[in-house]
Amino acid sequence: MSDLDFYFDFSSPYGYLASERIDGLAERCGVTVHWQPYLIGAIFKQTGQSPLVEQPIRGDYFRHDMERCAKLQGTPFQIPDKFPYAAIGPSRAFYWIDSFDPILARQFAHDIYRGYFADGLDMSNPETVIATATRHGINANDLRNAMSDPKWKQHLRDVITRAVKRGAFGSPFFFYEDEPFFGNDRMDQLEQWIKSRS
Repeated sequence: MSDLDFYFDFSSPYGYLASERIDGLAERCGVTVHWQPYLIGAIFKQTGQSPLVEQPIRGDYFRHDMERCAKLQGTPFQIPDKFPYAAIGPSRAFYWIDSFDPILARQFAHDIYRGYFADGLDMSNPETVIATATRHGINANDLRNAMSDPKWKQHLRDVITRAVKRGAFGSPFFFYEDEPFFGNDRMDQLEQWIKSRS
């Protein structure tokens, strides 16, 4: 079974929409998906980009587009009050959980995304992130310690560095056999490409 790398930012609406589709794509294509949260804010500093909704003229369009894409996809969506945010806490938490239970980590990622974009929860608050994880039986103190552990801080930095070296610059960003695809709107092409290579 081949591997598909799925880079995303927990603050990214299009990353959220992609996260709701990626499992179906993986099943249809027979690939293993490696979920890799990273921080596109760190990448923006290198590319000179800014969050879409903060850009003149384009911001209004993309707010509308996010809502339209979610509606067409049948995915619950609202633009949160605190948007965007630096998703450091959820990302570190994900990698700690992933280190001992990858399936649980993906469930956690879905809950973070849905909590933020469907329910409007403030995921910039570490205690909200921890409360989300405890629904899966994760010990709150263990996670709280992990989120401040230098090991997971460095791990997230390493993921960002590798992603930049590979050429990732947004969310969602996919690599299949080093072939890059950017955007939720490229997932159909991604699926066609994977099927054409098998």
